[in-house]
Amino acid sequence: MRLSNKLNDLQETANLISWQDIATDMALSLCGEVLGEGASRHTYVYNLDSKYVIKVETGNGGNNMVEYLLWEEVKGLTGNLEWVKNWFAPVKWISPNGKLLVMERTYEMPKKERPKHVPDFFTDIKRNNFGWIGNKFVCHDYGFIYRFIKYSNRMRKIRKDVWW
Repeated sequence: MRLSNKLNDLQETANLISWQDIATDMALSLCGEVLGEGASRHTYVYNLDSKYVIKVETGNGGNNMVEYLLWEEVKGLTGNLEWVKNWFAPVKWISPNGKLLVMERTYEMPKKERPKHVPDFFTDIKRNNFGWIGNKFVCHDYGFIYRFIKYSNRMRKIRKDVWW
């Protein structure tokens, strides 16, 4: 769900943005333990509900928006394509400017349970981009997908050194 701006006018929005102490308070309230950081984002435990993470986009890459839009596309797949959404960590919320994204939290993969194949539409295949939600193995960093034009059920074999 995307949150839209509910403030009454532009002046209220400008006031809120200009109050640095409030912005800091909000960030400290939302962001818990640091879970990781990449080239353009930092990921934290979401303080309001630890079964989620909050991804803070620090650059202009648009990865949060890509993940949000991609999740919005795949979450409604049914029939022969329903299997596709099971490979993605669900997105719960994105801020109006896309700088904050709340996603279901994943947990590290036990070595013995790592799959030998993933769908071919995943291009950035590395251990830190995947994890477990319950008994589902999912990708939680999919803001960098190039080949998601068609939903091919073709699988890609994973080199042994990728997960270890």
